[in-house]
Amino acid sequence: MPITVELIRQNRAVLQTYCDPVDAAQMHELKNRMQQDILPAASGKIHIIADFRQVKNLPGMILSSGARMLNTAHPNTGTIIFIAPNAFIGSMAGIFSRIAARHTFKMAQSLDEALEIIDSLLVNEPT
Repeated sequence: MPITVELIRQNRAVLQTYCDPVDAAQMHELKNRMQQDILPAASGKIHIIADFRQVKNLPGMILSSGARMLNTAHPNTGTIIFIAPNAFIGSMAGIFSRIAARHTFKMAQSLDEALEIIDSLLVNEPT
């Protein structure tokens, strides 16, 4: 599957890794897994790293599908960190941040940078 999901940081964060090709069915499956399995099981906010480093071509449906996911996000959704090495994907992340203003978005250039952001968020939250 081109989108993998891994719980990290003592199950207080999720690493979503996207690989080409990404399609609507995979986005729908990701949404269901997050909304039905991962987020409801959490006792608090779960931060999300969305790693797009292995994606070269975003499908046209990514904006509408991503916006739908964000607008119906589970209350346990925490900060969303996009790893977006190219300008186009970075621009898409910026659009998401405006579409779903009730969520906090951050950008990172690498997984290490995203993990540092997660760690700084987790330091200030109860376990």
